[in-house]
Amino acid sequence: MDFLVDGFREAIRLLAAGDAETWHAVWLSLWTAGLAVLCGTCVGVPLGAWLGLARPRGSGLLVFGLRVGMSVPTVVIGLLLYGVLCRRGPLGSFGLLYTPAAIVIGEAFLATPILASHAHAAATCLDPRLRETVATHGGGTWLGVRLAMAEIRPSTTAAVLSAFGRCISEVGIALAVGGSLSLYTRTLPALVTLGTSKGEFGAALAPGLILVFIACGAALVAPFLSRERRR
Repeated sequence: MDFLVDGFREAIRLLAAGDAETWHAVWLSLWTAGLAVLCGTCVGVPLGAWLGLARPRGSGLLVFGLRVGMSVPTVVIGLLLYGVLCRRGPLGSFGLLYTPAAIVIGEAFLATPILASHAHAAATCLDPRLRETVATHGGGTWLGVRLAMAEIRPSTTAAVLSAFGRCISEVGIALAVGGSLSLYTRTLPALVTLGTSKGEFGAALAPGLILVFIACGAALVAPFLSRERRR
């Protein structure tokens, strides 16, 4: 019990003292995960909604691929991206390996299937009479799409939160293509892993507590983003 208490005390001391390593990891984790989810939203949500609403030929194969993408371990995504970005890879000349940009790219590949799959599932469950109702009242295709996107907003918001949680807590991609370089590419999960490997429980717990606080903040913001609170 004393071990846990001492660990919490050390974690709080590091946070209160403004430990440079920890707070840099906070900033890096937030903006890399946020940018990755933003990129994933711009691609995944329209793709998933289109697959669910239009149901084009071959959509079943695309949906299957998205579901597989949701289940692929992050370490595999990081390994494949490493092969692409390393010096002998096709994009090695850009020098992206072991940079924050590489982490964003990897996390975007992680977030996109999650967002697309949730958007597809929500669009598939929409009442098929929605399009007919819009057409009856003189609305065009664009109005129908806008109404459909408004209807699936709560589901897409949940998908964004899920994708953000996966991105900010993943460690496989951050280690494989970020390298966990001090004060440069070391994210919060990588910092937790480093502290644990050294046997420094307090140092590992400090970034872990911040991850919990970030999760609580995201949960509080969710109802306002999905417009669940209405008069």
